[in-house]
Amino acid sequence: MMKANRQVRRRIQCRGTVQGVGFRPAIYRLAVSLELGGWVLNSPQGVIIEIQGSPNVLDRFVKDLPAALPILADLQDIESSIVPTEEWSPFQVRRSEGGDQARGSLPPDSAPCQECRQDMEEVSNRRRHYPFTTCSNCGPRFSVVHNLPYDRERTSMGCFPMCPDCESEYTNPADRRFHAEPLACPACGPRLWLAARGGEALGEGEEALFKAQRMLSDGGIVAVKGMGGFQLACRADRAASVETLRERKRRFGKPFAVMARDIETARQCAHLHPSDEKLLQSAAAPILLAPHRKGSPVARAAAPGCADIGIMLPTTPLHIELFRGTDYALLVMTSGNISDEPICCGNREALKRLAGIADLFLLHDRDVVRRLDDSVMRTDDGIHYSVRRSRGSVPQSLPLPETSPQPALALGGHLQTTACLAIEDAAVPSQHVGDLDHEEAREFLLEAALGLEELTQTRASVVAVDLHPDYSSTWLGEALSMERGIPLLRFQHHLAHAAAVLGEHREFPQRGERCAALLLDGTGWGPDGIAWGGEWLILDGALTWRRSAHLEPLPLVGGEQAVRQPWRVLCAALTKAGGRDLLKALPWTAEIGEETIDTVCRLSVSEVWPLATGAGRLFEAAGALLGLALQNRYEGEAAARLESKASEAGTGSDWSEVLIPAGDPPVLPVSELLLAAAVRMVEGCPAASVARDFHETFCRLAADLTMKTIPENVRIVALGGGCFVNRLLRRGLKERLVRSGFTVLLPERVPAGDGGLSYGQSVLTAVALARNTKPEWV
Repeated sequence: MMKANRQVRRRIQCRGTVQGVGFRPAIYRLAVSLELGGWVLNSPQGVIIEIQGSPNVLDRFVKDLPAALPILADLQDIESSIVPTEEWSPFQVRRSEGGDQARGSLPPDSAPCQECRQDMEEVSNRRRHYPFTTCSNCGPRFSVVHNLPYDRERTSMGCFPMCPDCESEYTNPADRRFHAEPLACPACGPRLWLAARGGEALGEGEEALFKAQRMLSDGGIVAVKGMGGFQLACRADRAASVETLRERKRRFGKPFAVMARDIETARQCAHLHPSDEKLLQSAAAPILLAPHRKGSPVARAAAPGCADIGIMLPTTPLHIELFRGTDYALLVMTSGNISDEPICCGNREALKRLAGIADLFLLHDRDVVRRLDDSVMRTDDGIHYSVRRSRGSVPQSLPLPETSPQPALALGGHLQTTACLAIEDAAVPSQHVGDLDHEEAREFLLEAALGLEELTQTRASVVAVDLHPDYSSTWLGEALSMERGIPLLRFQHHLAHAAAVLGEHREFPQRGERCAALLLDGTGWGPDGIAWGGEWLILDGALTWRRSAHLEPLPLVGGEQAVRQPWRVLCAALTKAGGRDLLKALPWTAEIGEETIDTVCRLSVSEVWPLATGAGRLFEAAGALLGLALQNRYEGEAAARLESKASEAGTGSDWSEVLIPAGDPPVLPVSELLLAAAVRMVEGCPAASVARDFHETFCRLAADLTMKTIPENVRIVALGGGCFVNRLLRRGLKERLVRSGFTVLLPERVPAGDGGLSYGQSVLTAVALARNTKPEWV
């Protein structure tokens, strides 16, 4: 074909989520439709396009590009430049090129798309009922890739040679499976089999599925190899099966996630807003914490004492097949591990570690390169926010307020831990790691952190950790700093929480600017040696910060025992407020014993116990007061049950007699708040009303304290810390502060709790390096 005399050639570099999403085929189709020449390829820097044709047609290409992109693509940045023209040739997709540093972004693993679901239903389709069906629009990505650029040989699918039919789809730019790297079919792809606890094979393919379904139907437990590792499944509508799983997994009290066969079944279990249904059916397909519907078929043992249920839909073709033709429509689908250990990802590992839990093992031979749990979101009347960021979200990057001069690796805290790698103007968080109480979890944190470097082909030259000297993540950071001979930066826990919220919303203060933050969580190391957890901070762009107010400190009688047994904090608070005698009128005190309670009250006035300002401790103490949980079997159980109980009441009111006392700095009187709640319990008020009014009063006091302590010229307030998973706190504080003229920022994409700490540390590191300064507490 003759081309116009005047030819122009452009080189376009695309950054964002542009690999593994069908980006190059979309570019190919657009270029061919406009009769342009050139090529497109994956590179460590993203996707590079060289396009040649007449200037007006090139302009049209650039204009039409955003609308032509596939659904999973997220084009964040384009750099375009004119380059010398070459001899015109038809547009083509070239092989990827290597490089030293990856700026490309890989999409997360995604649930089956509608086209693949249809393929699995068609009688004549060779992928009918195939449990590894995928295309460019869905399937495993992060969990199977070793490093970028994203090509088949760099994934765990590299060991599966394609059959002629798959090869034809893979090489056809017009096919939706063009360069779909996990592409497979029954003739050439992964195989499925069932194993007994000892590893003996019990069947393959359809036979394996049938036997696994029969075990589930009969009430047994099956370990299923999912996208990012193993899951433990049992019938969610049978209390006995759920209790057996709890006993074997040693997960007492903590809610289980429930997988529904379809959205119709999910509606029977939870109250879902239209946007909730859209999220459940999205490519991310997270677990969604939504209000439990009365009369739900889910056994209450799945989420005891909780007003919410964690509901999800099938996230892989294998899950779809696990429900096909069965007499059950709901399965508990929880992480394949013993509580507090990392999720199993290898077949041999699962057979060894889960032998005491699962009755059967549904295995396949596609390796999981990167283990990851499901993401967890929570809904508040159709508005969603992150509780745990993992499968479906990782490794999507987050913004940094400054371009980091050096790549930096942040290692988070001790609970709900994640890592985060800062590269130039982007932060790449890892998958959820969890609590670091066990050696296996600490190894997983290192695995996840170094995995980010491997994925992006980047070696960090700075390490960031929490200020707490005894966190395992701090020790790992110190060891990495010494091993590599690189700087180690330490950041205060709540400052990092504030930075995470400000960074997500691109509101971190510039030089000469100030903003405020209210941080509510369980515990963080304070520079004054006290365990912080209810803090008002003022930050300025020079990285100086101060504490303008806090919750009243309370003694933790027994140290860590007080964290596990929140009634101890209640005893200390009521003793301090002069309400010790009220304890005798509470019905649950007989369970503890009057002598034990008297001892704790007496010891609370000594000065030997650590003090804590944690909001988490306050809400747990209130949960204990109402007899909802005298012991925390999992982190924050008493506080979670308090919120659930409060949701049973109607509109609340606050207790006007509880006031902020005079003082500098001002302090929120938590002992008086607990005293007011105890008085009402003794007077016979319904527990749900007391719980609701407790939340209302706290929000009023916290909003008043914010207005009293924040300078008039500071109008931005960031709300962060794990307590802001609580719907009532999010709503109540935001409404009051907005009415007072503040711009309120809440965590949304980034978890409010310690899962967001590593991102906050990355934000602080980037700002500190770019501005050549360090945070200073004044």
